[in-house]
Amino acid sequence: MDEKNFKSGFAVLAGLPNAGKSTLLNNLAGGLLSPVTNKPQTTRQNILAIADGDDYQVVFVDTPGFLKAQYKLQQTMVGCIDRAVREDADLVIFMVDATADYALNAPLVEKLKTVFCPVFLAINKIDLVQDVAVLDALETRIKADLKIEKTFRISAANGTGTDVLKQAVIASMPNSPAYFPPGQWTDRWERFYAAEFIREQIFKLYQKEVPYSTFVEVEKFTEDLGPKNYIRANIHVERESQKPILIGKGGSAIAELRKRAQKRIEEFLGRKYRLELNVVVSPNWRNDTKSLEEFGYIVRDEK
Repeated sequence: MDEKNFKSGFAVLAGLPNAGKSTLLNNLAGGLLSPVTNKPQTTRQNILAIADGDDYQVVFVDTPGFLKAQYKLQQTMVGCIDRAVREDADLVIFMVDATADYALNAPLVEKLKTVFCPVFLAINKIDLVQDVAVLDALETRIKADLKIEKTFRISAANGTGTDVLKQAVIASMPNSPAYFPPGQWTDRWERFYAAEFIREQIFKLYQKEVPYSTFVEVEKFTEDLGPKNYIRANIHVERESQKPILIGKGGSAIAELRKRAQKRIEEFLGRKYRLELNVVVSPNWRNDTKSLEEFGYIVRDEK
């Protein structure tokens, strides 16, 4: 490794819910590190995915979709974005959904005006826009609002333009030693991803408010035991009425959830697991400071 010419840094993905950040993160990092569904606000905390090569290491940060906070959990999500773009970033990738109303990005654009690092624009979902003039007009409008270093038109879902974006990100990183050991692909423990993938399947299987009211707590995680590998997780909901919805008639819904989540976890971790799921009522946990601390969304500074 030529340490003098080695590039390393943090590239933060910022955008509205459902802009495609998690899909792009998985694409750039070459794996399924971040939960992906067709519902917004799937990501609740910053997720790091590390891409490295012989002469570079890029730490991609997937932030929760920028939103107007309506309860304490969402306040913590907005805080994740603030810290990422203002403190962590060597580069911000501003993701804009080409099919959505750009005006909704106005509050995020105001935040991005305060960052000191370069901002790349990634206009996503171009495969869904037939008229190039629409993309041209959108790009012009964004550049009138924000200083953009480079612009990329991509489809994160099918990979169009993402390799060019990745190479530009690598080239923009500062000369610096690697932040993480070679081969490390994330800063999170495996049990974190087990919980995320259970929650991902909840978003895919259930409707309306139920997925947003759930928190998945991995209570037990054993590994390296061959066929006895075991995960026990509690799914916290806010109201008693949500519990039978998750469980389903005769336990049918939670059985399907367990099957899908177990398959996803096994694909990701590369080994077999037996997954057990329980549903627990934790009243109004999204607005309860003590619960948010216990669940790791609020971290107090140690004195």
